Amino acid sequence: MSGFLDKAKEKAKETVATGKQKADEFQANRAQGDLYKQLGAAYYAEQRQGASHDEVSRLLTALDAHEREHGPSTGDSPTDGPGPVGLA
Repeated sequence: MSGFLDKAKEKAKETVATGKQKADEFQANRAQGDLYKQLGAAYYAEQRQGASHDEVSRLLTALDAHEREHGPSTGDSPTDGPGPVGLA
């Protein structure tokens, strides 16, 4: 009986660790999506409203740092976009 409880306890620990990892990944993907959204708004403001390029540069630097910390986007999250597209 003790072996069964030990196995159940170990499985519960693994499940909690997996859940935490998935939650952390989701939060990282959401943060990345927010950065992309802000970058789009900053780029639009720069191109169409005469805003400074400083905000675009800051956000590109933040995205680079995010990718170094969390790795490239996997596309597994609904907050991940389809990726960059060319301008027509």
